[in-house]
Amino acid sequence: MTSITRSTKATHAFHEKVTVNSSDREEHSFCGIMFPIQCKEVLPIDHIYISSISVRGALGPLTIWVTKDNHDDADDNSIGNRSLNTNPYKWRKVYSETHKPSFRNYFDFNVSCAIKIKLKPGEIKGIYIHSTLPGDQAVVYDNHYGTLRKSDTLEDSIVKIHPALAHVCETPFGTIPPWGWGNAWRKNRKFVGRISYGIIYKLWHPQYFSTYGSKFQSLVHALLCCQRRKESPISLLPDDCIFYILHLCKWDWVDDNYNTMEYNFLNTYMIEQQQQQKRM
Repeated sequence: MTSITRSTKATHAFHEKVTVNSSDREEHSFCGIMFPIQCKEVLPIDHIYISSISVRGALGPLTIWVTKDNHDDADDNSIGNRSLNTNPYKWRKVYSETHKPSFRNYFDFNVSCAIKIKLKPGEIKGIYIHSTLPGDQAVVYDNHYGTLRKSDTLEDSIVKIHPALAHVCETPFGTIPPWGWGNAWRKNRKFVGRISYGIIYKLWHPQYFSTYGSKFQSLVHALLCCQRRKESPISLLPDDCIFYILHLCKWDWVDDNYNTMEYNFLNTYMIEQQQQQKRM
């Protein structure tokens, strides 16, 4: 019974803190940048929190915004299709400060003390960084060249940052450029800076068995088989003890890695797609 009611996620501080860095060609700068960030589904993660966002430029009066959660707005479908909604009612402000210029080095904006930017596996949220500083040097960003350059794939094993929109209006979410005509939003741009985030992994539970790697699954099988053989000392342990041991084992302690986990994830996804097609 204890194994059934045991928590399925950590309740303590982050297991890990990771920073993903972008390439920096300094091709453009203007008032702001808006981009979707996605939490991948490959590893057994319960959720991540974005702790800080870093950019460089003339900075000035700077604000950071994040798309609202679905339960905050019945009409908000988040950005599950990676398209960015520039309607200000779909966003909430999580940071507002005035800063001196930082042209050479990235300046870190701590967003962990405000409304937390939390993403669960598969979830995509939009982040918008904007400065009301007059001129075109507030926030540095780059062009996005798609698959032509590997450096344009801004991702690690946990998160992926998709192509961005640059903003050339001094008013947050404004639609009129300083010169009075044209579109204030520029497509196919790329975030330049750093994203720091903390990870909270799932704690092993029978319902999450398939989300762990093949080596971890073999470990589970081996422990349960040993428990059921009278000649094994492990047979003296009840099920709850076995589950508790597995509960505290991290997903990569038996040499599973991101590549094998990604292979298992894609294989499972393809099987599910084939089964859905057969049912149609």
